[in-house]
Amino acid sequence: MPISEFARVNYDRAMSELFSNWSGLVQSRPNEVRSVSSIAETREAICAANAAGWSIRTAGTTHSHSALVHADDGLVLLTDALSSKPEVCAGTGTARVMAGNKLFSIGETLWDAGFSLANQGDIDVQSIGGLIGTGVHGTGRALRSISDSVVAATLLTASGELVDTNQEPELLEALRLNLGAFGVVVDATLSLVPAFHLHERSWCEPIEPVMERIDELTSATRHFEFFWRPESDEAFAKALHPSVGPVDRMVEKEGEYVDRAYVVLPTKRDNKHTEMEYSVPAEHGPACFMKLRKLMQTRFPEVLWPVEYRTLAADNGWISTARGRATVTISIHQAVDLPHEEFFRTSEALFREHQGRPHWGKVHYLGAKELAAEHPETWDRFWTVQRRFDPKGRFLNPHLRHISGL
Repeated sequence: MPISEFARVNYDRAMSELFSNWSGLVQSRPNEVRSVSSIAETREAICAANAAGWSIRTAGTTHSHSALVHADDGLVLLTDALSSKPEVCAGTGTARVMAGNKLFSIGETLWDAGFSLANQGDIDVQSIGGLIGTGVHGTGRALRSISDSVVAATLLTASGELVDTNQEPELLEALRLNLGAFGVVVDATLSLVPAFHLHERSWCEPIEPVMERIDELTSATRHFEFFWRPESDEAFAKALHPSVGPVDRMVEKEGEYVDRAYVVLPTKRDNKHTEMEYSVPAEHGPACFMKLRKLMQTRFPEVLWPVEYRTLAADNGWISTARGRATVTISIHQAVDLPHEEFFRTSEALFREHQGRPHWGKVHYLGAKELAAEHPETWDRFWTVQRRFDPKGRFLNPHLRHISGL
């Protein structure tokens, strides 16, 4: 069967007994790595893993920095080939997208049909299954994560059963942000909005005046974010707002242009790094960031990677980091060849002082007790549904067992 370039790279790693995430810092030695391109092939692989008593993990772009893709002594399913052209339904304003499709591959198809995603993150290389599995988001005070746009999904369970969430409303709620713990999400149906252009304006200025007017900046446009650069103490800021178009990359003012939303929102980031992100209540965001800035300037001056500051609307996702509260997300980074644990652990303590919740696809050091406390109304419900569809825990690796307490 054909294997994509990405899958081939990871397949070759597996043949040398090593499988890793995108950064190379999460490594494991699975018993088998298998690329699947259909439901039948996926079911066959699951049945084989069941017979051998192996755990099962799925991998798209492996862009998660947490141990979600860790798969010692188990099976890794590569879903790159589990993809096809999105099926857009203009009447309902939705699109059915296969889980293996990469985000960058669907924007043009949606546009040609007259639609866009309401929002997306600043990276577009992840698979749709991975985006939903970890709660990937963009920025915007009135905008939610991609997971919130899921209106239906199809799950292939550990028993080989194909389950349509139209018949399972509780499962739908869980699959909107599922950690890959329920089975293989084969496809997802996403709600769309009418296609729109975005005007981007970017600039640099010292961080203190940015923070003095942060409420104004985050409310003035549909999308606002900044990257604080420790070495210069400046913010590289981006403000994006809907435009009537047309595409114009020859605008008079430097740092401004107009293009289709799916072109403007992502940026290319090839430098390998590891990352921690915490979501704090919006009212705590500015103070948390300023304390983090001071921490980095005094205790970790050697860390020069930028800090990202974004906003997110409250939602109702069972384990969403924005559940029930308007949110500010703060992301810290470090190069893969430099020490990061002391910096990350110290920063995590600061985030936790500000009621922070960790991004599921990025580094954190919390266990079941702390995480359950962050989602007191829905945590047990989430894992109860998980056990219903995966009673033997085939889709749980050590990391998921640790954070779930199962």
